[in-house]
Amino acid sequence: MTYVDPECAAIATAFSRRNLRARLPNSIAAKDPMYRRSGSSYDLKSIREYQSFDDPRTIDWKLYGRSDRAFVKEFYDEADDEIAFLVDSSASMACAPADACRSFIGSLAYLLLTLGMGVRLWTYTDGLSERCLAARANSGGGQAGIAAVLSSLSFEGVTDTARSFAQWRSRGRQKRVFVFSDFHEHDLNLRSPHSGGLFLIRYRTPFTALAEKGAELEVLDPESGRIVVVPWSQADEDTWAAGELARDRHLAAIPRSFFRVLDAGSPRAPVYWDILERLYA
Repeated sequence: MTYVDPECAAIATAFSRRNLRARLPNSIAAKDPMYRRSGSSYDLKSIREYQSFDDPRTIDWKLYGRSDRAFVKEFYDEADDEIAFLVDSSASMACAPADACRSFIGSLAYLLLTLGMGVRLWTYTDGLSERCLAARANSGGGQAGIAAVLSSLSFEGVTDTARSFAQWRSRGRQKRVFVFSDFHEHDLNLRSPHSGGLFLIRYRTPFTALAEKGAELEVLDPESGRIVVVPWSQADEDTWAAGELARDRHLAAIPRSFFRVLDAGSPRAPVYWDILERLYA
């Protein structure tokens, strides 16, 4: 399976027209070779006037000759175009619809690769996986590699999102990171990368969809394997709902973050649009 939703091709086509050149002044947007470093994968990020703190070697002397003003050019590095995926593969994720989880991640990877970005994917449980998959745009096998990782997810072990995220921050160079999890941990504090963005995608199967009305319930904890007897009255259901709302608000309030909840059966296409709009803002 490729795990790509059928509407993704049309979404990618629509957003492929929103490139960097379209957002620059006409004088810069022209396909002039002076605005691209020959023989490299670096694309123009901005042209601005020279400042006292700039290295004089960065002055564009050709542009100076044309305008009699000193300018420097800044370029996007490959790391700027590469996006990190951290995928929770712990046992609690088995409660979420597995194919829906895989399809959302696979579809998002397809969109990013199609639009010229790179994806570097790690899985995590109580720690970040030692190895990661690097998929580059136009590499041919990128999407197949993503699909292979998603197919191999077994959802076992305990979760430590904070520790795994900290490990990624110590080794990852990407400025934009997606975390895909059920985020069942309390008081989870994650910080967006400096001058970057944090995207949190929460998978959730409402407990009310799994629980029958009654005075108490037997619940299997997927991470410990223990059966726990819990009370479940209307008051308990209300308390659970309030806790879920508080958790969502906490995650959504993280500075420079994007947070969405994917409940079971909810449409995914609007979320793809929202993510791409945020990336292209």
